[in-house]
Amino acid sequence: MKGKACFLAITMALCLGIVLMGNSAFAEEQEIIVLHAGSLSAPLEAIEEAYERANPEVDIERESGGSAGLARKIIDNNPCDVFFSADYLVIEQLLRPKFAKWNIMFSSNEIVLVYGPKSKYADEIDASNWYKIILRSDVCWGHSDENADPCGYRSLMVLQLAEKYYKDANDLYQKAINDPTRLVQPKADDLVAMVKSGELDYAFEYRSVAVQHGLSFVELPDEVNLKNPDFADLYATAEVELAGKEPGEKIITKGSPIVYSLTIPVGAPHEEAAVRFLSYVLDPQGGLAIFEKMGQATVGPKPVKSDDPIPEALKPLMNFN
Repeated sequence: MKGKACFLAITMALCLGIVLMGNSAFAEEQEIIVLHAGSLSAPLEAIEEAYERANPEVDIERESGGSAGLARKIIDNNPCDVFFSADYLVIEQLLRPKFAKWNIMFSSNEIVLVYGPKSKYADEIDASNWYKIILRSDVCWGHSDENADPCGYRSLMVLQLAEKYYKDANDLYQKAINDPTRLVQPKADDLVAMVKSGELDYAFEYRSVAVQHGLSFVELPDEVNLKNPDFADLYATAEVELAGKEPGEKIITKGSPIVYSLTIPVGAPHEEAAVRFLSYVLDPQGGLAIFEKMGQATVGPKPVKSDDPIPEALKPLMNFN
């Protein structure tokens, strides 16, 4: 009897061990590592909460930053299941074809000039004079690092386009670049708190970020703000030299309408879970609705190239109109 009881106890222990090991493996399979542009922090936080509530076995681990900097982390073999970029060209120029096989565009935005309650001349700044006010000697303004964050190089493009648009903005770009009060931060998110506290008077930001953080902002003309596809040719006249894939390499990036995109990098450790997550993100009643609510209009979703080998599960969610 004792032998039988002992045998049963050992059998149950073994079964319990197998179950626990199985649950541990299952939990590990459901981890999803997400790298994303800082400007997507608020909507992705809401998407993460909704998705994990509906799928309690899933654990989404997010890291935000400048899109170009995050792309280089992927190049350096840091694990990533889903990458959200604030510029589809980051994936095209830095990750494809070796580190990403496809690229889906899904959202748009525009550049605005944000300011806070303590900003100097906040009572007089508008779309007709902002480029003069930021260059006043007692005004501090800034943008994110162009080599790490698309909002950074887009800010420089906005200054180039403004020089063309405003008749009295001669040499605006060079004056701005050489302005001793210009502050460059690693990512656009870093600027928000500084503007709110009054440490910085003005900063170039995405409209969605301004809306999400309750910041006042100057809405720039469509010829300048990089929003309107009708001005794509005009935007392309602005260009910025950036760091390339390899140390010392340089690439020229031309202005284009702001379009966000996403991909699952080659070698993603949890690819199947990532595809299921993106099926929710790209659903008009799911993630896309959250992006819309937080100030980002939907683009597509559609692949950058019509023959991109996107996962089968995502194809029904594509909109080629």
